[in-house]
Amino acid sequence: MNAKEKLAKILFFIFIAVFSFTVLAHKIPDTQVMQNTMEHLEHNQNVVMAFSGASLGISLGISALPDDFASPLANTVSDLNTYFIILFAILFVEKLIVVEGTSIAFTYIIPAVCLLYILAILTAKDTFKNIASKMLILGLCLIIAIPASTYFTKAVCSEYLEYVDETIAETDAGAAKISEIMSSGDENSTIFDKLSDAFKTALQGVSDLLTYFRNVIKKCVNSVAILLVTNFVLPILILMFFRWLLKELFTIQIPSPQIQIRLPHPKHKNPVQPECLPKEDKA
Repeated sequence: MNAKEKLAKILFFIFIAVFSFTVLAHKIPDTQVMQNTMEHLEHNQNVVMAFSGASLGISLGISALPDDFASPLANTVSDLNTYFIILFAILFVEKLIVVEGTSIAFTYIIPAVCLLYILAILTAKDTFKNIASKMLILGLCLIIAIPASTYFTKAVCSEYLEYVDETIAETDAGAAKISEIMSSGDENSTIFDKLSDAFKTALQGVSDLLTYFRNVIKKCVNSVAILLVTNFVLPILILMFFRWLLKELFTIQIPSPQIQIRLPHPKHKNPVQPECLPKEDKA
């Protein structure tokens, strides 16, 4: 690499660093893709909060059941609350990655990558280049992973998310009904009797209170599993896929054909004459 090529590459990386720091760091977070991603994450947070509130309302009704029936159901609801906390924490971290991670990538990581590439050009050492490649993969994963998983979730898992919304609506309706029954003024009957009579008559297709609670909790467990897959498992898998893909792209080497030119040895002053030429007569 001659001096002009080195200078051109150095100026190119300086331009990329300045453009990333001054323009991309401020423009990319305001793009429609990032805004849609944030709206999706905020919607999921609201879903988790609504789900948690509805499950607490159902737990009030479970507490009115006899101990033999209430204990296993109450344990299941308690486990669901733990998963709600985990989901909320996951969504909070993903929002931080979208908001802060994107800004950090364009403000610090990309300029640092350009600096390392410049050092690799000046020193002709592959160490700086390898570190720069790894940092660039990290920065691109921070930028791409969450929006890509959000788009994939909307495109592929829409039916499962509708199931979650239906479960929340049903659980919320049941919790509201339980709260209304428990605050009623009929003091001659127990809470269990009130709930049994209300759910036998008010809810269509439900003839037994215990069956109702079991069905609701079963749907809640399925919905929590769907939320964990769509908000945690899929982003991790997509992050690993992008990391593998970028790593493969940065390690691809296109072999170039090697052309060997054999020059005559300096001792051989006269090349060998082809046989087709007439030979000189020896006098």
